[in-house]
Amino acid sequence: MEITIGKFTLETLTSGMYECPKDIYREYIQNAVDAIDIAVSGNIVKTDKARIDLEIDKEGRSIRISDNGTGIGVDYAGKYLLDIGHSPKRFTNARGFRGIGRLAGLAYCRHLIFETSTVGEDKRTIIEFDARTLCERMLDESVDIDLLALISDVVTVKIEPEARTKHYFTVVMSGVEDTDGILDLDKVHEYLEQVAPVDFDKSFGWGKIIKSKLRVFGFTPSSYNIFVGNGETSIPVRKAYRDTVISDRLRKLEDNISEVETKVFTYDGETVAYLWYARTSFFGTLQDEAIKGLRVRKGNILIGDKTTLNHIFKDERFNGWLFGELHILSDRLIPNARRDEMEKNAAYSAMIAELRTWADGISSEIRKTSNQRSSDKKAQRIIEYAQNETTPDIESTTTVVIPEVTLLAKTETEQVNHTELVAALDILIGAQQSSTKYKALNLQTNITIEQKKVLERVFDILCGDENHDANALVTKIIREFVPKTVAIAK
Repeated sequence: MEITIGKFTLETLTSGMYECPKDIYREYIQNAVDAIDIAVSGNIVKTDKARIDLEIDKEGRSIRISDNGTGIGVDYAGKYLLDIGHSPKRFTNARGFRGIGRLAGLAYCRHLIFETSTVGEDKRTIIEFDARTLCERMLDESVDIDLLALISDVVTVKIEPEARTKHYFTVVMSGVEDTDGILDLDKVHEYLEQVAPVDFDKSFGWGKIIKSKLRVFGFTPSSYNIFVGNGETSIPVRKAYRDTVISDRLRKLEDNISEVETKVFTYDGETVAYLWYARTSFFGTLQDEAIKGLRVRKGNILIGDKTTLNHIFKDERFNGWLFGELHILSDRLIPNARRDEMEKNAAYSAMIAELRTWADGISSEIRKTSNQRSSDKKAQRIIEYAQNETTPDIESTTTVVIPEVTLLAKTETEQVNHTELVAALDILIGAQQSSTKYKALNLQTNITIEQKKVLERVFDILCGDENHDANALVTKIIREFVPKTVAIAK
């Protein structure tokens, strides 16, 4: 029986595979760091000399991604780079293992070119995909051809001389469509700050502490020298974390890290993941999208995005109040083909269950901190009203009783009865609103605020603003008008 792989399968493996067009950078960097790991372990290149360079030419509509890893020898390059869904890295610790990521660029350019050479060989291999023709034939319904035949028709392979000391792999994309900013240097750099396997910036003081705490468990996240530029200048990529963050959409409050906490996750006696997260004042949702939310990483490369772990929180918004990283270690936890989540298996389910328990605890702490802050604010408002309240310039025989409020230390404030606080505040506000310029009128509790304001205006008309005996006259009128049961100041 003859089996045919339809040509539209390629669309699924390219543009249909990845939600974000900039994910092409992740796929090519992923392959580059795997090659660098092999080169470092084989003493082909030293760690500090290994690097990945991204050159983006927006005007020329081209992208070039190069690494000085092992490269691929002439005898293997053709088969390795043209096979689809097959990778020699399967069942290894390599980040890329499905054999489809290298084709990601086909959806966004006219020509996709691979150039590679390995140390000790005097040749290099150049493989070029005519992506434009490929696209045209895929869209042409009159062309009835299977996927493998289609690719064979649009691929050329060349062998050229090269120095024996050279070892590299380069991806060149020409005729690039600037979809979703893949040619925008700033946007690409911002994307890589979140996704790429790089180190913390030196300005992030807590970075050393985080790495030190993880080393206690015997774990050091792998990081690489990655640079982004336009061919003339380039800048290193570092994670976007900073010591100071801005929280709360409306108030835009500045907040600082008070501590970094870590947690270990295990399954069947094996350590499967490490989590670090920052403790702040938890003022609200973080405003920096580049650091917001707990991020899942494997091989220090981002899985999903800032919302991937929202579902572990009963109140999903609390993930946006936090920042940190969940580093996946175990081979039992496998990224799915899109790398937007992990494959669902027993190890994954066990880790998620443990994460949810942890999330319940940190959510309770966030609520407690928020409630404390609310209590402190209400207490402060009462103090301010009490300090600003104008005392009537009379000797009163009537006393307004305010419920007793005990202002506790910050660590105990959550015990304050909110109902009493609000009641006290209402009384103070009411007393302030009902105050008039007449001593005797202020003392009356059996008439409304509106009635007091009307009487105040009547007395103004009767007495005149310059009448210094006004209060005496008002007192006399009220004594005759108000029921005798009301106490009047003499």
